[in-house]
Amino acid sequence: MNLFKLTWPKNKYKFLLFYKATELETGLAYRDDLFKHGEPIEINNSLIIDKKSWGENFADFHFGIRDAPYVNERFIDCLKAVGETNYQLLPVTVLPEEKSYYILNTLNMIDCVDREQSVFTLWTEEDNRPDILGDFRGFGKMILDPKKVPEGVHFFRIKGWEVVTVVTKALVEEFKKRKITGFELISVG
Repeated sequence: MNLFKLTWPKNKYKFLLFYKATELETGLAYRDDLFKHGEPIEINNSLIIDKKSWGENFADFHFGIRDAPYVNERFIDCLKAVGETNYQLLPVTVLPEEKSYYILNTLNMIDCVDREQSVFTLWTEEDNRPDILGDFRGFGKMILDPKKVPEGVHFFRIKGWEVVTVVTKALVEEFKKRKITGFELISVG
């Protein structure tokens, strides 16, 4: 099983970067990093994005200000095609175009970093961040161990390094077949 991380497209401003989702009725804004912890989120009100920070075009996949994935039906069809089911979709309308998207809350969190082949630093006590003590602080080189990814998982985040979204070769093949846009892929395992 080959693994790839989703990254910003080479031309970063070719596609829109979405700003945080806001409840239409209350105006309550949700920070994108809320959707990176592998936990279901209950939001009962309609969500909108009425401010796009920069970029030019709509795509099938958009990054949010803090890396939350915003996806359309075409992207979701790829997940379904490979049998991925462990995610939550939160509908959001992008204004003023009234485009329908979903915040893709990834529920798969997998500890699969190959610590022997990767180059990384960890958060330590000296950093005064007890909330992330022992988590990855940064990577010089990231290599993942595909054997640690359970069968049937095709879309996940790395436990201890939630900023990265990883996909399998099977999902990449669906992306290519359907010409899904909005990201680049980098091999990591």
